[in-house]
Amino acid sequence: MLELDKNYTDQKRIFDELLVGSGVVVFKEVFLIDKINEAREIVNEFASKQDQKETHFNAEAEASGKIHLQQRVWNLFGKGHIFSDLITNDIIFDLMAKFLGTEFICGSYCASRLLPGAPGQEPHIDYPYWDLYKQETFPLGINSSFPQNCQATIPLDICSEQSGATAYYPGSQKDLRYPTKKDDFSNLQQMVANPGDLVFFNGNCWHGAMPNKSEHQRAALLIEFLPKYVKPVEDLVTYLDKNFKDNCSDRVKQLLGFNYEYPKLMDTSKSVNDIGIGYKVKN
Repeated sequence: MLELDKNYTDQKRIFDELLVGSGVVVFKEVFLIDKINEAREIVNEFASKQDQKETHFNAEAEASGKIHLQQRVWNLFGKGHIFSDLITNDIIFDLMAKFLGTEFICGSYCASRLLPGAPGQEPHIDYPYWDLYKQETFPLGINSSFPQNCQATIPLDICSEQSGATAYYPGSQKDLRYPTKKDDFSNLQQMVANPGDLVFFNGNCWHGAMPNKSEHQRAALLIEFLPKYVKPVEDLVTYLDKNFKDNCSDRVKQLLGFNYEYPKLMDTSKSVNDIGIGYKVKN
């Protein structure tokens, strides 16, 4: 895991780490603690009051009757302006624009809250979707030769070995396949980080939350970034009201896919021919 100061600018080293290194990069002390605490308060309020929401890779928790200790808060864009503020950070936009293309989008934006005693997740991947174990539903020859996903985590609590910081298997992103029980997990490491840090990891790096053995909750914001042409995992738009859609920032509009016109109802679209290098590129 590569740990960097928030002012670090050697993007080649960062991308090498994500693609062919450990698969994980952590920027230290990126966000003000006041903003982290604001987000944490909102996440805790929703998590405490809502019914149990969908979560993933938690068969052990389900079987042991502890699924209620693993909580998710979805659709964060609609939960408070602070979440739009955090996800549009300059470091995120500068790196993802190079890594996934200048029109990258958000595929999912949620919070994960592990209460004391919560079991961990099974090892999994998020690239290009978290159901790659259904190999027959994906294209022949799919591989990791170029990035089509990047995950980001913003800790709201201390993510330590004791509190269940996400485990990962360094270098596993270089060979795109779903982990199985036959794989060697002896080199397990954890994405240890503090509130205010910013963690990036390659989505096809094997990973999973670890059990929370501490006496405090462990909450974090989980973000999936995608190139513009990949279908998002989470429907981020339906629950947003018109006022939000009309008045959100240009960066949020990009993240929600508003700037990319496809899929498009071609049968009723205006008769305009402007696709191809023979036409002037729109500014």
